[in-house]
Amino acid sequence: MNQVMRKALTAGTTFAIALGIGFVMQYGDALASRLGVDEPIGGPEARSARDAQAEIPEETVAVLAPARPPVDRGASLPVPQEAAVPQMEAIPRLDQPQDALDAEAVDGSAPVLARADALPAVEPDAAVLADVAACSPEMTAETLPLAMVRLSLTDACHPQAAVKIHHRGMMFSALTDAKGQLQIDVPALTAQALFIADFADGPGAAAAIVVPDIDDIDRAVLQWQGDEGVQVHALEFGAGYDDAGHVWSASTGTPEAAAGGTGGFMTALGDPAISDAYHAEVYTFPSGHSARNGQVILNVEAEVTSGNCGRDVSAQSIQIAPQQDPHAVDLTMTMPDCDAIGEFLVLKNMFADLTLAAK
Repeated sequence: MNQVMRKALTAGTTFAIALGIGFVMQYGDALASRLGVDEPIGGPEARSARDAQAEIPEETVAVLAPARPPVDRGASLPVPQEAAVPQMEAIPRLDQPQDALDAEAVDGSAPVLARADALPAVEPDAAVLADVAACSPEMTAETLPLAMVRLSLTDACHPQAAVKIHHRGMMFSALTDAKGQLQIDVPALTAQALFIADFADGPGAAAAIVVPDIDDIDRAVLQWQGDEGVQVHALEFGAGYDDAGHVWSASTGTPEAAAGGTGGFMTALGDPAISDAYHAEVYTFPSGHSARNGQVILNVEAEVTSGNCGRDVSAQSIQIAPQQDPHAVDLTMTMPDCDAIGEFLVLKNMFADLTLAAK
């Protein structure tokens, strides 16, 4: 695809871009709430303890509770005349001998009460205990070069199951294998990195790790859900579209070039086999040891497809840079009608371009 074929369409297209909206820089329940995680760290028990402390506004209760007539607490409730109050029979004492209890049962004077020491002992089922242990998901994290983190997740009760991975505002979907295992390399967005694995129908897992080389890295993250048709394009050091130095999903660059400080690379996250999955594209450049002077132009493009034409699409960008606070942009836009299928919208203000100096 050459540069001439790419058109920035504006007519009939509306954009809503909110700078920095909704970007949460906290861990725990606040992060889980931002990302849509149903369970806080600690599982259902932690959720129950948290919910018990929450106060429900009266207006919320008024909406949820069905209407009922007021009760006059000063009036006595009428007792139907035909209702007879049964006489309570004497309850046998538990310290009576068993022979006495049996004798009373014969003449119908009292029910038989089983003594506690007569109940059979209940032993836990070893197989059940083993299944419970196997259903406890575990996740570990390992640092890799270029501020990457390798996550290893195991949950025998979730073979070939979808799981959402959350990290510092970034979210994507992944799929476990037939043994309930998953291994994936994820670009870190902070030095104190926390990763959360969220299964929709069971307990999740978390792993934390220190990423020492994050201050040498520039990262640009674009994330979305479903088939929105959006892409990140990096034009390095004056490159045009389809030139060497044009890094995108069809030409991802290499970590080896990044290790040498000569170029960046793209990481794609999100499994297309999962229906309506969460996806992310992450462009990485090692600005802390760049071997070249110049600029990297960062664009977001949205292709008009049969799946998104004429409807609203949404995406979010997150950008980190050495010695700078992370920055986020939320995007909602109305795509052109379906007669524009195959055209592209070029969005130049989702990311700040990189200005690099050789180290």
